[in-house]
Amino acid sequence: MTGPARPPAVHFERLAASTPAGLQAVLMRDGEGRAAGRMDFQVCHCCRLGHVESIVVAAHWQGQGVGRRAVHAALGPCMGYAWSTSRQTSEGRRFFAAMREETGLAFAAGAAGCTHMLCAHRPGLLRGLLTQHRP
Repeated sequence: MTGPARPPAVHFERLAASTPAGLQAVLMRDGEGRAAGRMDFQVCHCCRLGHVESIVVAAHWQGQGVGRRAVHAALGPCMGYAWSTSRQTSEGRRFFAAMREETGLAFAAGAAGCTHMLCAHRPGLLRGLLTQHRP
């Protein structure tokens, strides 16, 4: 008898912002294209700020480094920026505490981002962008 099948690898797709400092996403999909999670975030290069709006990982993928890899995909060219997050759940607090230790970035909870990010959130725009391309 053989052991359990190894789960397929997760692939990451980055959706670029349509406006400066606008909402971006990292989509997480398994080897068969099924949704494994999503991270929505903003980056303002003028202010050197990043903001994680939300990160969701499917239950069966949690604890396997998928969210961690998504954060690193977003940080990529913006590693030296100051990063914040929206309000955090208890699980989010544990996750971002681990990310703080790993990256040295604060990931301050409850921050709104800079004025450029706020201006990119015209009324109704955020809700539409967050639901567009949802896994």
